[in-house]
Amino acid sequence: MKGLRLALLLGLGLIGLANGQLAAVYSNVTRTEDCSSWSSWGPCIWSNKNNPRSYLSQLTPVCQRHWFYKFVKKRYETALNSFYSYLTSVMKSTKPCGMCSYKQSCGFGGPRKCNQSPFEIPGGRSILPFYVSEKLCTRSDLKGVSQIEACHVDYDAVKENGGECKLWPAKRVDLTAVEPAFQQQIANLKWYTCIPQTIKPRNGKGKREKVCRCCCFPFRPNPETFKCEYTPGAPRAPGMEEALEN
Repeated sequence: MKGLRLALLLGLGLIGLANGQLAAVYSNVTRTEDCSSWSSWGPCIWSNKNNPRSYLSQLTPVCQRHWFYKFVKKRYETALNSFYSYLTSVMKSTKPCGMCSYKQSCGFGGPRKCNQSPFEIPGGRSILPFYVSEKLCTRSDLKGVSQIEACHVDYDAVKENGGECKLWPAKRVDLTAVEPAFQQQIANLKWYTCIPQTIKPRNGKGKREKVCRCCCFPFRPNPETFKCEYTPGAPRAPGMEEALEN
């Protein structure tokens, strides 16, 4: 029962992480030799108002068949879709931003039976690692787009959550499908940092607009350049060095 509880906790906690990053917070994300093969890197996960696709639908078909994503789909797809719908509604940026977009590769076979659920293997297997590898998308992955710019988020929309630039927890996200014991843990997830910015009209006329500028953990927006920078002392994101160099 301890293992099942851990799996539930992990699956639930993952819902709170923006855009591509589901497995990387809890699990080793390197492509180890425990698996006999790894899928090619999939597309960079990103949703916006012009392309409101769900997280799971953006995965490659081969990763959708992996035990980890089948587990998330079965238990938490409703909550996950609600979360992504909320993000899409408050996001003003349409291009990848905030160091939030990740790509995935999934492990298969090998002595650890990487793609099979730990609950379905005779004798069991430790839940960690998930045998899902993730890393930040680079400029070349994103067809020349750098995601180092902090995302533009609707200031008034997120203020409804009870504070300035309070992106999470959000009242508009439906977590009723999540076990009550874990809902507060999800609400307490610190997966982003946002700061306010006042944007002046380009021609000097009209009203100034206030927006929130947000970066995904472990990054934070620089208050002068509004580019995402690594938060000292935080765990390093997989593929971070390559993504920052590009």
